[in-house]
Parts: sequence; C-alpha cells; structure tokens
Amino acid sequence: MFKMSRRQFAKSAASAALLSTASPFGASRVLAADTITAVEWGGRWVEGMQAIAAKQSDVSINWQRHAGGAMVIMSMIKAKWPKPGIDLFAGWDPNWTMIVEEGWAEPVTLENVPNLADVPQKLLVKDSAGNIINIPRTIASAFWVYRKDATPFEITKIDDLLDPRLKGKICWSVPSLGSNLRMVGLALHKGGDERNLEPAWEFVKELARTGNIGRVANSNEDVLTSISTGETSITFASTNEVLNLSRNFDLAYLNKMDKETGFRSFVYNEGWCAFKGGNTKAAFKFANFALSPENNALLNEYTGGIPANVKAEISEQIKPFAFNSEEMDRYVYIPDWSYLSEQQSEWMKRWEQEIVPLL
Repeated sequence: MFKMSRRQFAKSAASAALLSTASPFGASRVLAADTITAVEWGGRWVEGMQAIAAKQSDVSINWQRHAGGAMVIMSMIKAKWPKPGIDLFAGWDPNWTMIVEEGWAEPVTLENVPNLADVPQKLLVKDSAGNIINIPRTIASAFWVYRKDATPFEITKIDDLLDPRLKGKICWSVPSLGSNLRMVGLALHKGGDERNLEPAWEFVKELARTGNIGRVANSNEDVLTSISTGETSITFASTNEVLNLSRNFDLAYLNKMDKETGFRSFVYNEGWCAFKGGNTKAAFKFANFALSPENNALLNEYTGGIPANVKAEISEQIKPFAFNSEEMDRYVYIPDWSYLSEQQSEWMKRWEQEIVPLL
C-alpha cells in the first residue's frame, strides 16, 4: 500500500542522519567479492534494501543515509568530486537534473542493468549525449479525484470545475504544495506548460470568482481533512492521499483520462544513479539484482510504492494507480522538476497578489 507522498518522501529523507562508512547498518555480513558504498533513504527504504541485499552474496554494501533532504547531499558530493566516496546514490527527479548538469553519472545500459528493459522508457532520464543516468525503483503519481457521494454530478472534463453546482466543493492547494502541478495541468490543457502558466492563472482567476473553491490547502493534512469531513469533495492529490481517502469513501479517479478532458496525471520516480570513478561494475550488478520483478516488488512492499518494473507484482489496491508503458505515453506528463522548484517563491507571491483577493 502506497504510504509516502512526495512531501513525506522529502520529509523522510530530511529526518535521517547521514552516516559515515562506519554506519550501524555497516557492510553485508557475508564476505562478498565486491564492496560498494550506497546512499539510501532512511526508515523502511533502507530496511527493504537490506532485506534484498541479504538475498545475495556477490556485492557487500556499506550503507549511508541521506541528511537534510534530497538536495542537501548534492553540495557535499560536489565538494568531494571527483572522489565522493559513493558508488550507488538513491535520489529522485530533482537530483537527476543536477547530476546530468555536473556530469557525475556513469551511463546506464541494458548490458550492465538488463532489468531496465522492464521499466517504462518515460521514466528514464538522459544526458545531452543520450545516455541513461538513472535506474528507477519506485513510482508515485498525482492527479484529480473526487468523492462520488458528495459530488452532485460526474466530472468528465476540467471545465466542469467552473460549474455552479460545485459551489464550495473544490479543495485547491497553494502553489508551494505539490510543486503546483494542478496549475501545470491546466496550462497544458489551455495551450501552455510549466514555463507558460498564463492560461492556468486566467483559469484559476475565473474559478476563484465562481466561489467553487471551498478550501485552500496549505498542507497534505488540509486536503485529507477537507475531503474527509465533506467540507469539499474534489481535489488534486498524491497517490498516498488518495489511498488514505479510499479507505472510507467511494472515489472517482481522474488519472487515466484522455488529454482532451484536461485531466493529466503527473508521475515522479525514485531510484539510483551510479557515480563515475567508483566501483560501478559492482554497483550496476547489485542495482540490476534489486530491480528484478521479485525484488522490486519486495522493496515497494516495504515502502508502500508502485514498482518501476512493470513485471513486478502489485496489490489490487495499487493497480488503479499503476501505468504501463502505453498508459504512460497516453495519460502522463513529466514536467521539468528543476524548473518547478525554482519558481515556487514567485508563484506563491503571484497567488497571494492575484488569486487570494478573489477568494
């Protein structure tokens, strides 16, 4: 069961301490032919990876954990480069952008990671030369959803949000929550994208004037509370939030809707990168082992995520949120995560100046 939203994902990383190679997790107890140092998320992530590592004896692993969030360690790596002392690095979309810019990644191929063939191509990040630099492990998504029992009619297109029958029914989040993806989706439908949100701003102004926004959420908890209490019934949320709500309510998922409807799903992934100059052969060997259908499913049982390997088994509860390769191309948009991060402050200022007075 998926339990970790993007916000929780970053929070989990921030709460862990970066350990030295003398980590209490230490190296694998079995003496292996090769040893690598791997930076991992704390909690259930490292527990899951330890369980997988225990199933093999070819690669011994010195485990380290992230500290201060996913991007904090990047400055440490840059300061130590070209000898960061890391062979395998656990990161996610914003990390890959910087890693590509710095040229730190050892190219990934199907020869050194054969199981990558079972990962949707849309999840793969490439450098300017076309080399793959990431090895996805876990997928999460964000999309529109509504309570069937508390919404007066079936929502089939994004313009339905303007319908007067939805007075006070929409829970809308501030731009700093969830990377402003809901507005990126609006922009895509109206002819823009994340670098041109003008069509989205105009739509949200019109929406604010209708009075259909019944709650402005400043946190994931705000979203859950508002939908759960019935204050509102329609929102844009992460897989984690949707799963929490689905335990008590019959929900309509708008995550696999044709582009013409205006509803788009956004997928972000977490995985590995092997750094140049280290024991890359052993790093790739272990990464490939862990990416097998069985092991990728095991990791995501620990973390509550969606396996990146399309051959991995997933629970019935998770299946509605999983995308195969065809569905990824049809329903999913992968934004420029680095650009989204850079714009958060500016978007918040504009929200307060242009939208708040209309609510």
